[in-house]
Amino acid sequence: MEYNDFGANLARKRTEAKLSAYELSLRIGKNTTYIHKVESGKINIGLKAILKICEVLNIDPAELFKSK
Repeated sequence: MEYNDFGANLARKRTEAKLSAYELSLRIGKNTTYIHKVESGKINIGLKAILKICEVLNIDPAELFKSK
């Protein structure tokens, strides 16, 4: 699995949840740039942020780690 897979999965799940990057960033306490960088695979994301995102999106963390 590559960071881009994780980011693509996050972007897809966020879109399916009908949330903008801005809305997600507000709900997890990060800025929009952070969300965009994670989705594009430019930065690593910590476990705490992953769990917050999964809580907001109402998904299991494993869904974000699936390979293409």
